[in-house]
Amino acid sequence: MTSTTQVIMRRWLARTEGAAFLVTMVVAGCLACTGALVDGAAAVQSVGFGAGVVVMFFALGALIQLWALRWLESMGFLVMITGYGLRIGLLSLTASLMVNAAWLPSLKWFAVGIAASTVAWLTGLVVGHVTGRWPVYDLAVMA
Repeated sequence: MTSTTQVIMRRWLARTEGAAFLVTMVVAGCLACTGALVDGAAAVQSVGFGAGVVVMFFALGALIQLWALRWLESMGFLVMITGYGLRIGLLSLTASLMVNAAWLPSLKWFAVGIAASTVAWLTGLVVGHVTGRWPVYDLAVMA
């Protein structure tokens, strides 16, 4: 059975993650355009791979958070911590495979894509959290 609090938390999480995704896509697009002007198609492809890795990492985290909200009282924290460890492991494996791959056109633009996308995602999360209503402190909704 889904409580009102869980529904509100899921909507709030979807809103903040959606803002983060939007900001990341805008920044990755601008960076890809800059890379196209500077280094051509190799930069665009590498930025795309870098942004894709970051979006995959954070989107997987959002799905794990939504899943953990089902066990809010009992096992939610364990699911969150296990999911975080899994994401770090997958990110490390993916990055190491991509760095050593011959098909990655530009390691420099790949790193720039990862760095810029990570900063953009975190900025989008901050914007989503600051502009959204925290259901934890909204006592009228929680009652």
